[in-house]
Amino acid sequence: MAVAIKPLFLTRSRNLRLLSHTRRLLLLVFPLGVLAGWIMAWTIRGFQHLAEALVHHLAPSHLILLLPLVGLFLATNLLSRSRVGEVSLAEDVHMGHADPYVAFPFRASLIKAAACAATVGLGGSSGLEGPGKWMGAALGLQLHRATAALSVTFRPIRRFLTSARTMVTSGAAGALAAVFRAPLSGALFAAEHDGNLRTEHLIGPLVAAAGGYLAFAALMGHGPLLQMTRPYGLRWTEILYALPLGLACGLTSSLFSALQAWMRRALAPIPLQWRGVIGALGLCALLLPGHLQFHDLPITLGGGVELINHLLALPPNLKLALLFLALKLVATALTLACGGVGGTWLPCAALGAALGAAFDAWLLPGYGGLMTVIGATALTGAFHGTLLVPVVFLAETTAQASLVVPALVATTVAYLVAQEWD
Repeated sequence: MAVAIKPLFLTRSRNLRLLSHTRRLLLLVFPLGVLAGWIMAWTIRGFQHLAEALVHHLAPSHLILLLPLVGLFLATNLLSRSRVGEVSLAEDVHMGHADPYVAFPFRASLIKAAACAATVGLGGSSGLEGPGKWMGAALGLQLHRATAALSVTFRPIRRFLTSARTMVTSGAAGALAAVFRAPLSGALFAAEHDGNLRTEHLIGPLVAAAGGYLAFAALMGHGPLLQMTRPYGLRWTEILYALPLGLACGLTSSLFSALQAWMRRALAPIPLQWRGVIGALGLCALLLPGHLQFHDLPITLGGGVELINHLLALPPNLKLALLFLALKLVATALTLACGGVGGTWLPCAALGAALGAAFDAWLLPGYGGLMTVIGATALTGAFHGTLLVPVVFLAETTAQASLVVPALVATTVAYLVAQEWD
C-alpha cells in the first residue's frame, strides 16, 4: 500500500505545481504582454502620425531642419534638470537582471520615458526597440511591485506571484514583439543576457511576446516590418557573396563603436544640457540631404525602418547606398554621444541594409534586395554580440526562410570580425 501511495502523492504535487505555473502565465504574464504590446502599438501609431504632421507642416518652410534642436534640447535638459543624468537603456536592462528594483525606480522611469519620446520622435537617430524593451521591463517591475503589495492584504494573490526577473523580461518581450512585429524575435531578444539563453528563462517571455504581438496586430494589422518586393531563392553564389558582406559588416560595426566612443569622449567635458544642443546642430546639418534631395526621406530620423524599405523598393544604387550609410552612421553615433536616449538595433539594421544595398549594386544589380536584408542581419548581430536573434528576426520580418542560410554565414563572419576588432 505504501508503494502505491507515494507515486500518487508525487503526481498530485506535480499537478499542483503545473497548475500554479499555468495560472501565473495566463493570469499575470500574458496580460502583462498584452498591456506592453498595446502601449507600444499606440506609441508607434502616435509617432507615425506625429512624423506625418511634422513633415506636412514644417517641410515646406524648411523648419523641419530644426527638429533635432528641439528634440535633443528637451531630452537632455529634462535629464539634467531632474538630476537623472545621462541614460544608458542597455545598462538599465542589464542591471534589471541583477536587481530590478534598483534599475527601474518609478520617478526616474517616467523621466527617462519622456526623454526617449523627445529623442526618437523629434529628430534623433535612434530606434523605438530600446525604449520599448526598457519600458516593458519597467512596466513588468511595477506590476510585480503592485502584485506583491496586494498579496499582503489578499492572501490568495500570493498564488500568482513570480520572480521580479521573470516579470521584467516578460514585459520587455511583450513590448519588443510589438516593435519588431515578430513575437519570437521579441522573446529571444528580451530573454538573452550576456550572450546566454536558457530554456527556463524563455517561458515567460514567449507567453508575453505572444500577448504583445496579438495586441499590436489587433490595432495595427499583421503587415511585416520589412516590405520585401520579391521572393528569393537559395543559390551558392549568394552564400559566397555573404562572406565579404559579413567581413564588411563586422568592420563597420567596429567603426560605429569606435566613432560613438570617440564622440562621447570629445563631448564628455560639456554639461549634458549643452551637449544635447551641440549634437543637435550636427544632426540638423545631417538632415539636409534627405530634406533637399530625397523628398524628406527619414535617412537620419528615427530607427531607420523607412530607410530600409526605401532601399528594398528601388533598384540598387552604389553611390546612394554609401551616402545613406555615412549619414546614418554619423547621425546615430552623434545622437547617443550627445545624451539622446534610444535603441541601436533598428539603426544598426539600417546601417547594414545600406551596406548590403551597396553590395547589391556591385554584385547583384539585377537581383536587388537580397544583400540588403542580409547586411541588416549581419551588422545588427555583430554590434549586439549575438548570432541567433538577428537571423530569427530576419526570418520573421521577411517571411522568407531561404534567406536564413546566407544570413547565418554573413552574421557569423561579422560577429567574429567585430569580436576581434572591438
